[in-house]
Amino acid sequence: MSFLAITGLVNFLTSAVLGLFVLSHNPRNAQNRSFAYANGSIALYSLGYFLWQIAPDAGTAHSWFKVLFTGIVFVNVTFLHLVYSFTGNYRTRRRELHAYYAVNLIFCALNLASQLYDSVEPRFGLGFWPTPLPLFHAYLAFWFWQCVYGSYWLIRSVRTLHGVRREQVRYTLVSAIVGFLGGCSNWPMWYGYDIPPYANILVSVYVIIIAYAIIRYRLLDVRIVLTRAGIFLLVYAPVLGIPLWIGLHGGFGISAFLSLFALTLAGPFIQRYIQGKAEGVLMAKQRSYQHILLNAAKSIVREHDLDKLLKLIAYGVKRAVKAEFTAIFLRARTEDCYRLRAHANREFLSGIAPFSRDDPLVAELVDKMKPLVFEEVNHFLAHRFPREVHLVVPTFWEGDLLGFMLIGKKLNKSYYTRDDVRTFEILSHQAALAVENCLYVEDIKTVQERLFQAEKLAFIGGMAEGVAHQIKNRLNHFSLATREMQLEIAELTETKRELMKREPELEAALEYLKELGDSLIDNVKRTDAVIQGILSFASMGKDADQFSSVTFDELLRTAADLVRIKHDVADLPLAVESAPYATLFGIRMQLVEVLYDLIDNSYESIVQKKGFRMGEEERRSFEPRISVRLVQETGTSLVEIADNGTGMRAEDRKKVFAPYFTTKSSYKIKTESGIGLYVARRIIEETHRGQIWFESEYGKGTRFFIRIPRPASLMEE
Repeated sequence: MSFLAITGLVNFLTSAVLGLFVLSHNPRNAQNRSFAYANGSIALYSLGYFLWQIAPDAGTAHSWFKVLFTGIVFVNVTFLHLVYSFTGNYRTRRRELHAYYAVNLIFCALNLASQLYDSVEPRFGLGFWPTPLPLFHAYLAFWFWQCVYGSYWLIRSVRTLHGVRREQVRYTLVSAIVGFLGGCSNWPMWYGYDIPPYANILVSVYVIIIAYAIIRYRLLDVRIVLTRAGIFLLVYAPVLGIPLWIGLHGGFGISAFLSLFALTLAGPFIQRYIQGKAEGVLMAKQRSYQHILLNAAKSIVREHDLDKLLKLIAYGVKRAVKAEFTAIFLRARTEDCYRLRAHANREFLSGIAPFSRDDPLVAELVDKMKPLVFEEVNHFLAHRFPREVHLVVPTFWEGDLLGFMLIGKKLNKSYYTRDDVRTFEILSHQAALAVENCLYVEDIKTVQERLFQAEKLAFIGGMAEGVAHQIKNRLNHFSLATREMQLEIAELTETKRELMKREPELEAALEYLKELGDSLIDNVKRTDAVIQGILSFASMGKDADQFSSVTFDELLRTAADLVRIKHDVADLPLAVESAPYATLFGIRMQLVEVLYDLIDNSYESIVQKKGFRMGEEERRSFEPRISVRLVQETGTSLVEIADNGTGMRAEDRKKVFAPYFTTKSSYKIKTESGIGLYVARRIIEETHRGQIWFESEYGKGTRFFIRIPRPASLMEE
């Protein structure tokens, strides 16, 4: 078997194996597919080349030559296909590529019809070679044009692309030059020049470099590849050259052997030393920021405020890496999604929609459990994120995805290497610990607040019971004394009628005292109702601060009583729609607080509308209305509270749940804190893992909705 046959066999095996391997690595990726197409053409060419070289006669050689030439025809057009895919020009130049395919199909037909060359003949002891016909010269010019044109797009893209994509293109450009030099080495033999095409083996080098660029492109900078290759040549040229020179000039004796032995021993150490120094210079900046990130990873666990921690990580990574932006998404505790919690960038990114647990990117992160680079995530984010994301770093805690950080391209247009990925993996582990610490601290604070509220409530409840007992005793005394006075007046009026007729002023005074007694009795009843309302709120029971099933009527009655007490009114324009004995599942005290805030806001909105936004005629016909409705849905309870008050202006709706914001009139602002709805939202969304939202039309009213989950046991009941 000749050396040329071996090159064909090696090229065939290399292109076939690597083409299938790259395709199986990610068959959905357009670059992988285009690489498989190119490798299929090279495999066809190389297989034909091998069988042509071992052919025993001219007829067999001619048949196999048609096969290898068919491979030659398609190698260049599939190379253009690969170039367009790598440079991102495939969609814009699809028609042009189709035209190249059509022209190459014509040349393929001419090849099979023996219009490019006729018979083959032995030449220079290197097998059977064809004699070109006139049409072949046209094809050869077209072949060179495709090589030059593809290389032009690669060179152009190196200048415009950045990061990972640019490194891929640089690898492809180097491999294309190597591969086509190997292919070109065959053409002189066509024209009768005795130049053996041993460089044909470079076709395998071309395939290997591109395969590396696709699969392992992010792991090694092309500068390091070239530097290592240069150092290898620099060291081993004298290692082999000096003994050869000594042998040629002094005979291949003991001196040549000793020099070869000594230099061979010293060569690896010299190469490793020079290589380490060179890579240290090339990677100095990168290793510097990696050292900064590793030190930062050790210190972030000391921060216990979650918002400060996330901002610290976002800004720290952006400054250390010199990335275009960073954005951290953290799992929302009250929702089944990942929301943007911190970002550091030149543009405002707070409008980015959250990622659901079913999002393809989230699923990919959970599946891979490691940082993903541009090519692995671009198809997930290109349509929904305004900037190119070049690295996604997930954070896991006990196998559960806590969140992830999106990092933009580096400002110096370099890409993220294997060392970068390892550094971010360490940072993500430390970040997971820090986030868990922050969440634990938040939970402890919440528990302490609830314990404090429970203790305070128990204290107020105990004190309220004692105070209520004393006040009720006084009220009973007032009531009895007033009734006694009214009975005495009634008896005096009945027995002294003649006196009353003679003294009309005395009769009027007694009638006034009787009315005064009625007023006292009425106020005693109202005061008793007030005390009873406060007492019932302060003494809700031992489970007032725990999750339990609570009757909706009880919650609503307590909240309405508190509103009546606050505004000193006997009745509220309240219309309730709910099933008998309907319940909500939650913390009783907090649910009362939410209902109280919403009903109170509705009542004040109605009072404000009636008192300040209506004329006299409108007030007479206006019928205030606060409607409360409870609907039991599948797995949730929906509460709707609507009013026909003033409603909200469009500019105020976005700020409704913000702390210290109020839409109430100026006379109320001094006595209101503006945190009622802020607290209500936290109670519903954070504590009860529900939802609260509203609809409002200025001048017509507002409608609030609360949706709270129900346990499965309640649904069965």
